[in-house]
Amino acid sequence: MSGPHKGSQSQGGSGDGDHSTDHPPEHDFTGPLSPKTAKQIKIFLGCSVVLFIADFFVKRHTHPGVDDLPGFYPVYGFVGCVVLVLVAKEMRKVLMRDESYYDTPEDEQ
Repeated sequence: MSGPHKGSQSQGGSGDGDHSTDHPPEHDFTGPLSPKTAKQIKIFLGCSVVLFIADFFVKRHTHPGVDDLPGFYPVYGFVGCVVLVLVAKEMRKVLMRDESYYDTPEDEQ
């Protein structure tokens, strides 16, 4: 890896995964956002709000049913993403392996 923003692990050192304070990770959303990232998120949220409001004024040609309600598709998409995350959390409990899963057992060395 070259350059200060290519990875989140520090180059050299003790190897304990500590992060350098000189060059924070570029896409780590646990700390303060860079001005560029904050601006992109604000633009995305603004577009989302405009499209949600436009859904109340645009006449869609749908079959009678639930999808005829204003704001149905944004709510449906949000609920779908939440369900996907919750199902993935439960799948992780079933599929997760120990850190030493691929290690060779001591007696076979």
